[in-house]
Amino acid sequence: MSTDASGSRGRFSAAGGASGGNEQPSRGGAPPAPTAPRSRARIRDIVPCCVNQLLTATLVDNVFKVRGVEVSQVSIVGLIRKAERAPYYVLYKIDDMTTKPIDARHWLGRERANPELPLFPVGVYAKVFGILRSSAEVNSLEVLKIRILDDMNEFTAHILETVNAHMILAKSLQEAPGQNAPVAPSNMEEVLEESGEANLDFIRKEVLRLIQECPRPEGKSILDLQTELCSLSGSTIQEVLDYLMVEGHIYPTVDWEHFKSAD
Repeated sequence: MSTDASGSRGRFSAAGGASGGNEQPSRGGAPPAPTAPRSRARIRDIVPCCVNQLLTATLVDNVFKVRGVEVSQVSIVGLIRKAERAPYYVLYKIDDMTTKPIDARHWLGRERANPELPLFPVGVYAKVFGILRSSAEVNSLEVLKIRILDDMNEFTAHILETVNAHMILAKSLQEAPGQNAPVAPSNMEEVLEESGEANLDFIRKEVLRLIQECPRPEGKSILDLQTELCSLSGSTIQEVLDYLMVEGHIYPTVDWEHFKSAD
């Protein structure tokens, strides 16, 4: 799961019930009228997303939804394509190659300790935490925090976290009683299709990298891949292995459970 803007671990929840923690009695002392529990899946705190999901999120009654699941605070990872300073904010265009770049505005005064916001350079990868906004039917991000990636493994981790988070929320959405929202993706392949071909290609490259780096003579086992890529299902890993074998990148060794790189 992603870390939130203050550095703590971000959390998301698909619980359907309303909390009711802020309910107050009326002035006359009568208790508030009971309300039906909310059955829709809801994301709380910060959830990892890809840019395509944010730009295609629908706004209904001032609530953004990604495939029927409410979403507000998000994190993305991408390349800074544009960075320019305006009188009251810094504008970034963030591109993760799943669709066109998204506008991300970092308003002055958001970071009180440093009112003169730094301008990060174009051409570097950054992680952005923000709140989804819409203006003139165009979605954008209001930046809570932005930082340059220290390690490109963070990009890999973000993609896997995005897939995992939306799979869990999709499952909760399907299981919610009386749910009238559109059916959410039920497996990783559908989530990857929504996230874009670039993410699927990235996961194939990540599997290939793990196989290439394995020093054992018998090669990398499927069990090892499942352990290291715990966000992916066994059937998905097998499909990726089949693809890599067909393309000539890997080959089986002692059995059909171990593979080495052909490069």
